[in-house]
Amino acid sequence: MIYILIIYFSTILVIGFRTRGNRNKKDYIYAGRKLTAIPLLMTLVTTWYGAISGIGQEISYNGIATWLYLGLAYYIAAFIYSEFISDKIIRYNISSILSGVLKYMGKTSAIIATPIVLLYISPAPYLIMLGNIIDTTIFESKQFGISIIIGLTVSTLYCFKGGFKSIINTDRYQFYFMFSGFFLLVIYIIFFYDYGFRELSSIYSKNSELFNITGKQGWGYIIAWGFLAMLTFIDPSFHQRTFASKNKEEIKKAIRLSIIFWFAFDMMTLFCGLYAINLPSNTPYVSLAETVFQNSPILYGIFIISILSILMSTIDSFTFISAITIGKDLRKIFKKDYNQNHINWGIFISIIISILIILLFDNSRVMNIWLTFGAYMVSGLLIPFICIIYSRSIKKPVIFILAPILLTFIWEFMPLNYILPVYPGLLLSILLGFLLTRRLR
Repeated sequence: MIYILIIYFSTILVIGFRTRGNRNKKDYIYAGRKLTAIPLLMTLVTTWYGAISGIGQEISYNGIATWLYLGLAYYIAAFIYSEFISDKIIRYNISSILSGVLKYMGKTSAIIATPIVLLYISPAPYLIMLGNIIDTTIFESKQFGISIIIGLTVSTLYCFKGGFKSIINTDRYQFYFMFSGFFLLVIYIIFFYDYGFRELSSIYSKNSELFNITGKQGWGYIIAWGFLAMLTFIDPSFHQRTFASKNKEEIKKAIRLSIIFWFAFDMMTLFCGLYAINLPSNTPYVSLAETVFQNSPILYGIFIISILSILMSTIDSFTFISAITIGKDLRKIFKKDYNQNHINWGIFISIIISILIILLFDNSRVMNIWLTFGAYMVSGLLIPFICIIYSRSIKKPVIFILAPILLTFIWEFMPLNYILPVYPGLLLSILLGFLLTRRLR
């Protein structure tokens, strides 16, 4: 197995470093703003699907209901983004979320928004999953820290040279890898491992509540995650790819096609996730593949490459976007110019932030990291950004952003566990949107 991983890691590094150096900042950050639908499709599909171990954990925790809030809700949100938001980002020349906040809501609002954006786009959850997989497959679950370092190195090193173009080039190959591994696992389960679905029937009899449409947690949990799907409207990775597209038609076509591929991949991960329900592991898909492919080490190796491709394609993107936020957007807030070196330093700072998050959170359910930071992103920035792109004049912008964030934070410590913090924060933001904005003539 270690030889397969070395070959894969070496291949990705070679692909990343073969990318030509960039002549200017626009090339380095946005690939020259010339991306067409197919490369956009591949990078959207791979980057947006980074939570692969988290998906497996969530299916074990909440069953088939997982698809409603981590699948269907995001298809709907992506389609809305494609049809009603993407063209406005291009038309108004808004290069990032923070640049839009700075331009239309002022310096103080942008400063408040910066840590919220950085926490949300931190690659920490994906690093946890990648570290767990490397640790399991190479070190037999004994060297998590070293596994994190290896994952960081092979996922981000090429970004220093090629920037966004390197990410696009590696995503092309990782797109094929991610689908091939899960396709092989599904086919092998159906025709060799569980022909006739007897094993699946046994899993159903022991965990029937996980096969209910509402799962174990009920509609409140599903709706809360459904609200978080609206983060797509202000997702920095979506925003960067929109701004990097050749024109609005290309990004619209790419997102529509991406929804089809996300659905196909979701069906495979849901099917495999059901077989992993009773496996006591932080990496359920890996444990399942180890069982299914126990007599086929080559197929097992291909599947591990599939998992690594999903995670690494998200880690490099989120690390690079964090670096842009630190090295470009934060400097612009304070009216300072930036260059490629500032972005590179941003990569280092992003890595440090991620390591701190990893130390603070429970590694067994990384979905809690998204639920926590996503709640602040939704309550603080969703409605203000919608107001910006729909040309609404905003008075008291600091209150508009800060008040919902503070309410969400306070709610975290209140004895009202049946109401998730994202609800009151978002409700207050909507109310302030009516009170503090007006349509520009």
